[in-house]
Amino acid sequence: MNNMRAVLLDVLVALIILIAGGAIFARIAGVEEGEAAPGWVSIAPLVLAMLYLGWRTLRRGRQRREQEARQAEEGEEPRERPGWGEVERVEDPPMDDYQWRSRLESSIRNLGRDAFEQFTLRIVDALGIVDVKVVRVAFDGAVECTGVHDDEERASVYAVCRRSFGSLGANQVRDLQALMEGNAAEGIFITNGEFSSSAVDEADEGDAPIDLVDGDDLIDLMHTNRLGLVFDEIGRVTAIDESWFRDLERDRLIRDGD
Repeated sequence: MNNMRAVLLDVLVALIILIAGGAIFARIAGVEEGEAAPGWVSIAPLVLAMLYLGWRTLRRGRQRREQEARQAEEGEEPRERPGWGEVERVEDPPMDDYQWRSRLESSIRNLGRDAFEQFTLRIVDALGIVDVKVVRVAFDGAVECTGVHDDEERASVYAVCRRSFGSLGANQVRDLQALMEGNAAEGIFITNGEFSSSAVDEADEGDAPIDLVDGDDLIDLMHTNRLGLVFDEIGRVTAIDESWFRDLERDRLIRDGD
Protein backbone atom coordinates (compact mmCIF):
# COMPACT_ATOMS: atom_id res chain seq x y z
CA MET A 1 0.00 0.00 0.00
CA ASN A 2 2.86 2.40 0.84
CA ASN A 3 4.48 1.63 -2.52
CA MET A 4 1.22 2.43 -4.32
CA ARG A 5 0.92 5.76 -2.51
CA ALA A 6 4.48 6.69 -3.42
CA VAL A 7 3.84 5.98 -7.11
CA LEU A 8 0.62 8.02 -7.11
CA LEU A 9 2.43 10.92 -5.41
CA ASP A 10 5.17 10.80 -8.05
CA VAL A 11 2.58 10.92 -10.83
CA LEU A 12 0.92 13.92 -9.16
CA VAL A 13 4.26 15.73 -8.94
CA ALA A 14 4.96 14.95 -12.61
CA LEU A 15 1.59 16.51 -13.56
CA ILE A 16 2.47 19.63 -11.57
CA ILE A 17 5.78 19.84 -13.42
CA LEU A 18 3.94 19.63 -16.75
CA ILE A 19 1.45 22.36 -15.87
CA ALA A 20 3.73 24.74 -13.99
CA GLY A 21 6.66 24.10 -16.30
CA GLY A 22 4.63 25.01 -19.34
CA ALA A 23 3.74 28.39 -17.81
CA ILE A 24 7.32 29.06 -16.70
CA PHE A 25 8.89 28.21 -20.03
CA ALA A 26 6.28 30.28 -21.86
CA ARG A 27 7.25 33.28 -19.77
CA ILE A 28 10.95 32.61 -20.39
CA ALA A 29 10.27 32.53 -24.13
CA GLY A 30 8.37 35.81 -23.90
CA VAL A 31 5.16 34.35 -25.27
CA GLU A 32 2.29 36.81 -24.92
CA GLU A 33 -1.28 35.76 -24.30
CA GLY A 34 -2.88 34.52 -27.49
CA GLU A 35 0.47 33.93 -29.26
CA ALA A 36 1.62 30.50 -30.42
CA ALA A 37 4.45 29.16 -28.25
CA PRO A 38 7.59 27.63 -29.78
CA GLY A 39 7.69 23.85 -29.87
CA TRP A 40 10.37 23.56 -27.20
CA VAL A 41 8.08 25.32 -24.67
CA SER A 42 5.71 22.30 -24.81
CA ILE A 43 8.46 19.67 -25.00
CA ALA A 44 10.65 20.94 -22.15
CA PRO A 45 8.12 20.36 -19.31
CA LEU A 46 7.38 16.87 -20.67
CA VAL A 47 11.09 16.03 -20.67
CA LEU A 48 11.45 17.31 -17.09
CA ALA A 49 8.44 15.26 -15.93
CA MET A 50 9.84 12.10 -17.54
CA LEU A 51 13.26 12.72 -16.00
CA TYR A 52 11.65 13.16 -12.60
CA LEU A 53 9.66 9.91 -12.89
CA GLY A 54 12.74 8.02 -14.05
CA TRP A 55 14.81 9.37 -11.18
CA ARG A 56 12.13 8.46 -8.63
CA THR A 57 11.80 4.94 -10.05
CA LEU A 58 15.57 4.39 -9.81
CA ARG A 59 15.64 5.77 -6.29
CA ARG A 60 12.83 3.49 -5.08
CA GLY A 61 14.57 0.49 -6.63
CA ARG A 62 17.84 1.39 -4.90
CA GLN A 63 16.08 1.85 -1.57
CA ARG A 64 14.34 -1.51 -1.96
CA ARG A 65 17.62 -3.28 -2.74
CA GLU A 66 19.31 -1.65 0.25
CA GLN A 67 16.46 -2.73 2.52
CA GLU A 68 16.60 -6.30 1.23
CA ALA A 69 20.36 -6.34 1.74
CA ARG A 70 19.94 -5.19 5.35
CA GLN A 71 17.30 -7.86 5.93
CA ALA A 72 19.60 -10.50 4.48
CA GLU A 73 22.40 -9.41 6.81
CA GLU A 74 20.07 -9.59 9.79
CA GLY A 75 18.78 -13.02 8.71
CA GLU A 76 15.23 -11.82 7.96
CA GLU A 77 13.11 -13.10 5.11
CA PRO A 78 12.91 -10.43 2.36
CA ARG A 79 9.43 -8.95 2.26
CA GLU A 80 7.61 -9.31 -1.03
CA ARG A 81 6.34 -5.93 -2.24
CA PRO A 82 3.23 -5.43 -4.32
CA GLY A 83 3.67 -4.39 -7.93
CA TRP A 84 1.94 -1.64 -9.84
CA GLY A 85 -1.81 -1.72 -9.26
CA GLU A 86 -1.53 -4.38 -6.54
CA VAL A 87 -2.65 -3.87 -2.96
CA GLU A 88 -0.36 -4.95 -0.16
CA ARG A 89 -1.95 -7.81 1.78
CA VAL A 90 -2.42 -7.11 5.46
CA GLU A 91 -2.61 -10.11 7.79
CA ASP A 92 -5.70 -10.28 9.98
CA PRO A 93 -4.98 -10.17 13.73
CA PRO A 94 -5.53 -13.42 15.64
CA MET A 95 -8.99 -14.01 17.13
CA ASP A 96 -9.49 -15.13 20.70
CA ASP A 97 -11.05 -18.54 21.30
CA TYR A 98 -14.49 -17.19 22.12
CA GLN A 99 -14.60 -15.10 18.93
CA TRP A 100 -13.70 -17.79 16.43
CA ARG A 101 -15.63 -20.57 18.17
CA SER A 102 -18.86 -18.53 18.37
CA ARG A 103 -18.53 -17.30 14.79
CA LEU A 104 -17.80 -20.79 13.50
CA GLU A 105 -20.83 -22.18 15.34
CA SER A 106 -22.96 -19.39 13.83
CA SER A 107 -21.70 -20.27 10.34
CA ILE A 108 -22.76 -23.89 10.87
CA ARG A 109 -26.24 -22.83 12.02
CA ASN A 110 -26.69 -20.63 8.95
CA LEU A 111 -25.89 -23.34 6.39
CA GLY A 112 -28.61 -24.14 3.88
CA ARG A 113 -30.09 -27.62 3.70
CA ASP A 114 -27.95 -28.79 0.77
CA ALA A 115 -24.80 -27.18 2.13
CA PHE A 116 -25.35 -28.91 5.48
CA GLU A 117 -25.37 -32.26 3.70
CA GLN A 118 -21.95 -31.49 2.21
CA PHE A 119 -20.80 -30.24 5.61
CA THR A 120 -21.79 -33.60 7.12
CA LEU A 121 -19.77 -35.50 4.54
CA ARG A 122 -16.65 -33.48 5.32
CA ILE A 123 -17.07 -33.92 9.06
CA VAL A 124 -17.59 -37.67 8.73
CA ASP A 125 -14.48 -37.81 6.56
CA ALA A 126 -12.53 -35.93 9.27
CA LEU A 127 -13.66 -38.62 11.75
CA GLY A 128 -11.90 -41.24 9.64
CA ILE A 129 -14.97 -42.74 7.96
CA VAL A 130 -14.65 -43.77 4.31
CA ASP A 131 -16.92 -45.19 1.61
CA VAL A 132 -19.58 -42.81 2.86
CA LYS A 133 -23.06 -42.87 1.34
CA VAL A 134 -25.93 -40.57 2.24
CA VAL A 135 -28.96 -42.67 3.21
CA ARG A 136 -31.42 -39.82 3.54
CA VAL A 137 -31.91 -36.23 4.63
CA ALA A 138 -34.73 -36.02 7.17
CA PHE A 139 -37.48 -33.39 7.13
CA ASP A 140 -35.64 -31.41 9.85
CA GLY A 141 -32.42 -31.39 7.79
CA ALA A 142 -30.64 -34.13 9.73
CA VAL A 143 -28.31 -36.10 7.47
CA GLU A 144 -28.01 -39.88 7.80
CA CYS A 145 -25.16 -41.75 6.14
CA THR A 146 -23.26 -45.00 6.29
CA GLY A 147 -19.59 -45.85 5.91
CA VAL A 148 -16.73 -47.84 7.38
CA HIS A 149 -13.79 -46.99 9.60
CA ASP A 150 -10.59 -46.37 7.67
CA ASP A 151 -8.59 -49.01 9.54
CA GLU A 152 -7.87 -52.73 9.42
CA GLU A 153 -11.15 -53.73 11.06
CA ARG A 154 -13.29 -51.70 8.62
CA ALA A 155 -16.20 -51.67 11.12
CA SER A 156 -19.44 -50.44 9.60
CA VAL A 157 -20.81 -47.09 10.86
CA TYR A 158 -24.18 -45.37 10.79
CA ALA A 159 -23.79 -41.62 11.31
CA VAL A 160 -26.37 -38.93 11.96
CA CYS A 161 -25.56 -35.22 11.84
CA ARG A 162 -28.26 -32.89 13.19
CA ARG A 163 -28.35 -29.19 13.96
CA SER A 164 -29.89 -28.31 17.29
CA PHE A 165 -30.64 -25.12 19.20
CA GLY A 166 -30.74 -26.99 22.50
CA SER A 167 -30.09 -30.42 23.96
CA LEU A 168 -30.73 -33.75 22.28
CA GLY A 169 -32.23 -36.42 24.53
CA ALA A 170 -32.38 -40.17 24.89
CA ASN A 171 -35.15 -40.49 22.30
CA GLN A 172 -32.86 -39.24 19.53
CA VAL A 173 -30.17 -41.73 20.58
CA ARG A 174 -32.73 -44.55 20.56
CA ASP A 175 -33.73 -43.51 17.04
CA LEU A 176 -30.12 -43.96 15.96
CA GLN A 177 -29.96 -47.35 17.67
CA ALA A 178 -33.00 -48.44 15.66
CA LEU A 179 -31.36 -47.25 12.41
CA MET A 180 -28.21 -49.21 13.23
CA GLU A 181 -29.98 -52.55 13.62
CA GLY A 182 -28.89 -54.78 10.77
CA ASN A 183 -27.10 -51.88 9.08
CA ALA A 184 -24.03 -50.99 11.14
CA ALA A 185 -21.88 -52.16 14.02
CA GLU A 186 -21.25 -48.69 15.41
CA GLY A 187 -23.01 -45.36 15.50
CA ILE A 188 -21.93 -41.70 15.49
CA PHE A 189 -24.25 -38.87 16.48
CA ILE A 190 -22.98 -35.40 15.56
CA THR A 191 -24.60 -32.12 16.57
CA ASN A 192 -23.68 -28.48 17.01
CA GLY A 193 -25.77 -28.51 20.21
CA GLU A 194 -25.54 -30.59 23.37
CA PHE A 195 -26.56 -34.03 24.60
CA SER A 196 -28.57 -34.38 27.78
CA SER A 197 -27.36 -36.66 30.55
CA SER A 198 -30.08 -39.16 29.59
CA ALA A 199 -28.78 -39.20 26.02
CA VAL A 200 -25.26 -39.91 27.26
CA ASP A 201 -26.55 -42.72 29.49
CA GLU A 202 -28.54 -44.23 26.63
CA ALA A 203 -25.48 -44.23 24.35
CA ASP A 204 -23.31 -45.80 27.07
CA GLU A 205 -25.82 -48.51 27.99
CA GLY A 206 -26.78 -49.62 24.48
CA ASP A 207 -25.69 -52.93 22.99
CA ALA A 208 -23.83 -51.26 20.08
CA PRO A 209 -21.27 -48.51 20.69
CA ILE A 210 -22.38 -44.98 19.83
CA ASP A 211 -19.96 -42.06 19.75
CA LEU A 212 -21.57 -38.71 20.67
CA VAL A 213 -19.97 -35.62 19.10
CA ASP A 214 -21.45 -32.45 20.64
CA GLY A 215 -20.94 -28.83 19.64
CA ASP A 216 -17.65 -28.37 21.47
CA ASP A 217 -16.29 -31.64 20.04
CA LEU A 218 -17.40 -30.55 16.56
CA ILE A 219 -15.64 -27.20 16.81
CA ASP A 220 -12.48 -28.89 18.14
CA LEU A 221 -12.59 -31.38 15.26
CA MET A 222 -12.85 -28.59 12.69
CA HIS A 223 -9.98 -26.72 14.35
CA THR A 224 -7.76 -29.80 14.40
CA ASN A 225 -8.46 -30.55 10.74
CA ARG A 226 -8.40 -26.86 9.72
CA LEU A 227 -11.92 -26.91 8.33
CA GLY A 228 -13.69 -23.59 7.87
CA LEU A 229 -10.97 -21.56 9.56
CA VAL A 230 -8.07 -19.37 8.42
CA PHE A 231 -4.79 -19.69 10.33
CA ASP A 232 -1.68 -17.55 10.49
CA GLU A 233 1.87 -18.87 10.16
CA ILE A 234 2.06 -20.01 13.79
CA GLY A 235 -1.34 -21.71 13.87
CA ARG A 236 -3.54 -19.00 15.39
CA VAL A 237 -7.07 -18.53 14.00
CA THR A 238 -7.40 -15.19 12.21
CA ALA A 239 -10.77 -15.53 10.45
CA ILE A 240 -13.63 -17.78 9.44
CA ASP A 241 -12.94 -19.26 6.00
CA GLU A 242 -16.02 -17.95 4.21
CA SER A 243 -14.88 -19.51 0.91
CA TRP A 244 -14.87 -22.96 2.55
CA PHE A 245 -18.52 -22.55 3.51
CA ARG A 246 -19.44 -21.20 0.06
CA ASP A 247 -17.81 -24.25 -1.51
CA LEU A 248 -20.20 -26.50 0.41
CA GLU A 249 -23.10 -25.18 -1.64
CA ARG A 250 -21.08 -25.22 -4.85
CA ASP A 251 -20.05 -28.85 -4.32
CA ARG A 252 -23.70 -29.81 -4.02
CA LEU A 253 -24.54 -28.03 -7.28
CA ILE A 254 -21.67 -29.77 -9.06
CA ARG A 255 -22.81 -33.17 -7.77
CA ASP A 256 -26.38 -32.54 -8.87
CA GLY A 257 -25.10 -31.48 -12.29
CA ASP A 258 -23.19 -34.73 -12.66
